[in-house]
Amino acid sequence: MTLQSLPEKATLRADHAVTLAIGALLLPCLLGGCGRGSQPRDDATKEAGQQATSERPADVGSSRGDRPRMAPDAADREAFRAWFVLLADAQFYRTTSDVTDCAALVRHAAREALRPHTPDWLRRMHLPVTRVYPEVAHRPAAREGMLPIFRVAHGADVRYVEFADARTIVRDNADRVGRNPAALRPGDLLAFHQPQQDEPYHLMVFVGRSVFEAEGDDWIVYHTGPLTVEADESSSVPVASRTAPDPPIEHGAGEVRKVRLDDLTRHPAPRWRPVAVNPRFLGVYRLQLP
Repeated sequence: MTLQSLPEKATLRADHAVTLAIGALLLPCLLGGCGRGSQPRDDATKEAGQQATSERPADVGSSRGDRPRMAPDAADREAFRAWFVLLADAQFYRTTSDVTDCAALVRHAAREALRPHTPDWLRRMHLPVTRVYPEVAHRPAAREGMLPIFRVAHGADVRYVEFADARTIVRDNADRVGRNPAALRPGDLLAFHQPQQDEPYHLMVFVGRSVFEAEGDDWIVYHTGPLTVEADESSSVPVASRTAPDPPIEHGAGEVRKVRLDDLTRHPAPRWRPVAVNPRFLGVYRLQLP
């Protein structure tokens, strides 16, 4: 399928001269947040390396101890990254019902990257483009229909589950690379902590060069999380406003959006800029999966 035949949906591209206007439109999509947990502290970066939590019981689709598979090699890691990036990026052009917030986007891309990509899988996924990447050879064995993907730690008790919230993903399943966005590689996560929100942890997936875009090598994709009707202090634009009027979304449901890293670093709300001087930017995280 050609780029011209993809569903029309606004992407946030901007020259420096229109950065503020783009930022005003981008701001609403950032305010939902995706990670639930206990009341956050200002030292969220330190907290991100401590005890994990999950919104589901830890024994749902879980296995104790090590994942039931061999350790991944470099080929498996590259195969996983290729599928993970494609699946996260594709959500902007065609959505799936399981992606409802930023952590769900990461879970979806990780889970489907680890599945066998058979002709039947390709038909069910309805990807807007056809790509063939190497398979992940050493994948976790499914248990009760679920993949033990994410590590959840409860003291000495360690389990691997299919579900993990945003905070658990970065604390127990990713390595912190630093706070310099120049270190980003395709498939890395940008993590933010906004303590004034009900769900303060927010994740974005760095795509880099997108197979769906004719230009740019710094694309980012993320889900807004549930939208509210509040207005941010830095903008008069209500949080529920959208960058694209078509197709409409249910009020409060949120949506997947896409932006250039270069635009995000100049966002009019400093707390959403992925730069080292922003205390709300936790940093760049690299998934330990598969």
